[in-house]
Amino acid sequence: MSSSKSFADRSAPTDKDVQALLLRHRCPTPLHMLRTLLLGNISSPLLQVSPLAAVRQAWGGELPEFGSAEEVEELMQVLVNGMWNRLTLHQNSRTPFRLPRFEVAPHRPALLGLARTRAEEVEGFLDGLFGGQDELSLPQKAHEAVQKLAELQQMFEGAAGLLADPSQAAPEDQLRQLLRNLQQMTNVADREINATLQSCRRARGRHLEAMAAASTRRMPVGPQDDAEAGDAADDATGHGDDEPDEFVESPLSQSVTRNGVTVQVEIYGDGEGRWILEVVDTDRASHVWDERFETDQQALEAALRALDEEPLTFAGGAADRRLN
Repeated sequence: MSSSKSFADRSAPTDKDVQALLLRHRCPTPLHMLRTLLLGNISSPLLQVSPLAAVRQAWGGELPEFGSAEEVEELMQVLVNGMWNRLTLHQNSRTPFRLPRFEVAPHRPALLGLARTRAEEVEGFLDGLFGGQDELSLPQKAHEAVQKLAELQQMFEGAAGLLADPSQAAPEDQLRQLLRNLQQMTNVADREINATLQSCRRARGRHLEAMAAASTRRMPVGPQDDAEAGDAADDATGHGDDEPDEFVESPLSQSVTRNGVTVQVEIYGDGEGRWILEVVDTDRASHVWDERFETDQQALEAALRALDEEPLTFAGGAADRRLN
């Protein structure tokens, strides 16, 4: 029997369907946070977790009041048979989870919204993973990934705290650098979320109690004083004095047009001496290579080769229109 958690997929509700349901039932958890909350629940090694338990978490511990059996069925269809089921597909390493990307201008209000959203997404994943528990026994790789995610949440919160403080100067060049660092931190969050998901999935298949595991505590992110927020923002923007910046972008990152398709090629260091390749297509969907490249030139060549061999993969809706 597979260790993956999944439910029958009878429909494919869109994000608009989910958003409408959340508004109608006054869910206190926003859509972006609900998505990662469910994914964290799917990742969790806890045997008693279930979709409805995660849904209760989204409403603060209790399901909303329903006016009819049809409303109950709608919730099951939209959140359990729909959203939950789509998220279970990310248990396959060939379909890694990606936090949604959206265009953000290097302006203070926009960056504040981005930093807060990312902090809430990471918080949602950790809340779902722990399922209301204060402590979990996690496989070592998941334990390490969760520690990094907790640090990232602090960094996003620190950046948001400074951006929300009108007394803090915000020169345009620093805002542009902060935008780039928030984007790179998002890539790291993707990596650690997927590392947790895959590590826990393997652990469930091999019986976690028989594996080397680490006790991991869920550390809540509380209010920070100015010094703590400054430290977190230094980490986020690469302005800390003690350690070199872990996030290195290759000068080979660029916009590329091949076979009538224009994409953005992003190449950045993985912190371990190799290079990660990401291609953002015409619909702003992100395609990330599982392979890590020895040089940034090799990563660029792989992107160009993919554009030559499979251009429709990166054409988005334009390809659909040509094929219809």
